[in-house]
Amino acid sequence: MSELHFLRPLWFLALIPALWLLITLWRKQSSGTAWNAVFDQQLLSHLWLELPGQSTRSPIIMLAAGWLLTIFILAGPVWERQPEIVWHSQMSRIVILDLSPSMNARDLAPSRLERARFKIMDILDRSKEGRTGLVVFAGEAHIVTPLTEDNKTIENLIGALNTEIMPVKGNQATPALQMAGNLLDLKGIRQGELLLISDGIDDPAAALVQARKLRKQGYTLSVLGIGTELGGAIMQDGITEVIRFNAAPLQELARAGGGTFNKYTTDSQDLNRLLPDVSAASNFDQMEGSAGGVERWVEHGVWLIPVIVLLAAISFRRGWLLGFAVLCIIPPPPVYAFGWQDLWLRADQQAQASLQQGDPQTAAQQFRNPDWRGTALYETGDYAAAAEAFAESDDIEALYNQGNALARAGDLQQAVEAYREVLQHNPAHDDAKANLELLEKLLQEQQQQSDDSSQQENESEENKKDSEDGTDSEGNLDQQQDAAQSENDGATHDTDKQNTEDTQSDLHQDTTMQEKQADEQKQVEQQEMTSPDDMINDDDHLPSEEDIALEQWLRQIPEDPSGLLRRKFMLEHMQRKQR
Repeated sequence: MSELHFLRPLWFLALIPALWLLITLWRKQSSGTAWNAVFDQQLLSHLWLELPGQSTRSPIIMLAAGWLLTIFILAGPVWERQPEIVWHSQMSRIVILDLSPSMNARDLAPSRLERARFKIMDILDRSKEGRTGLVVFAGEAHIVTPLTEDNKTIENLIGALNTEIMPVKGNQATPALQMAGNLLDLKGIRQGELLLISDGIDDPAAALVQARKLRKQGYTLSVLGIGTELGGAIMQDGITEVIRFNAAPLQELARAGGGTFNKYTTDSQDLNRLLPDVSAASNFDQMEGSAGGVERWVEHGVWLIPVIVLLAAISFRRGWLLGFAVLCIIPPPPVYAFGWQDLWLRADQQAQASLQQGDPQTAAQQFRNPDWRGTALYETGDYAAAAEAFAESDDIEALYNQGNALARAGDLQQAVEAYREVLQHNPAHDDAKANLELLEKLLQEQQQQSDDSSQQENESEENKKDSEDGTDSEGNLDQQQDAAQSENDGATHDTDKQNTEDTQSDLHQDTTMQEKQADEQKQVEQQEMTSPDDMINDDDHLPSEEDIALEQWLRQIPEDPSGLLRRKFMLEHMQRKQR
């Protein structure tokens, strides 16, 4: 009972008209009856079979009790949660896409690969339930996305799929089939679907063996053929080659995998054959309690309905049912009281729709999930708030996104700490590692700039001091020259020769000293030409340089999914070669 509250508390506003009605009826009863105006009060007292009084107010009391109980029930008193039964789709499908060079053929405009990408988008649009994964292959097979219920993730990567991201050229489907089967087996899935989209393979025999093995494991393999019999031309190693589509090997592969083969069509007929309707009995499992993760509040107000029924029965016996009928005039409450969209969409779903419509500001206010709220705030440019939102999540990717937001906000040191924490949990996080290196380099450059600025200020002060000392030395030098000249006038001819040599040496030293003093004086004049306002402007200009450096670093962060996939596949290729 400590969690007692009401799901629809606005229903208590109905007590206001109830109070007005009860006061009106009570006053009317207190003012007497119409017989008071006809008979004398003494005579009337002998004519009553039942004296008016408390009994005449009974309908009012019962009406008030019924009204109050009805409002209490409609307000929805709850204090207990109950697990909700959830049906979860167990359908799992792996899409295997051919990224060999032949997919660049243009017999299907604009190209076979482009048509295949459009078809995958259609497949994802149909996959409202269950999990979907994506594997690509050429000379080797690579995982683009493992099995996931978030089809938006796959949609964002489809545009990045091209033949150039594959590290090894070729057309080997067997490793891709084996990799797809491993993905299903890793999740403990006993019944799954594999859909191969290709224009032909170079290893039909090995692929047939793998397809039969997958069928024994409970996985079906269907094939969507891309291409035409006339074929299309591609440029390979400087030679133009015409690639014609041969459906026979792919048809045999589909039969071996227990699935269906269909050629590409511009409409949805191919997918209608390849993707059968999902049966709720065979593809959905029931989850309860914590497994489903859904609970609902149990309304206990319904237990007061028998009391209202009892009051209605008494009112019917006494002819007071009209008072109970007044209670029924109030329309039933809507399921949700906040808006039409709340009837069909959760807050996160509404926020996702706002985000897709290009309104991240509204999405940030609607999101309840901290990861999604942080993403929306990031798109609005409020990087500090985005970092706070990502900090509410315990996910590693949220911590990585927090580092990106902090870097955008200019808090480079905190961003470095966030990246380091990501690498502590996942040392193989390449993006965090690359961003950390860039940030550390940027911090070192900023530190070096700060040290250089301090050194220049120190040199400026020393130059001023040296300039003052140099002026005093020049005066002393002039006095020494005058004294030497007087002594030379009174010296003998034998000493003149020696004095001449000494004078030449002194002149040489004097010239060197004057040159040095001239350089120092030039530096002092340059420093004096810099006004205090210019110094302030230079100091104010430093943040702009930091902003420029930060912007340059942010531009180095890879935003092209194709580049990320290319580096990922190349890293996997190098790791396989080292085994």
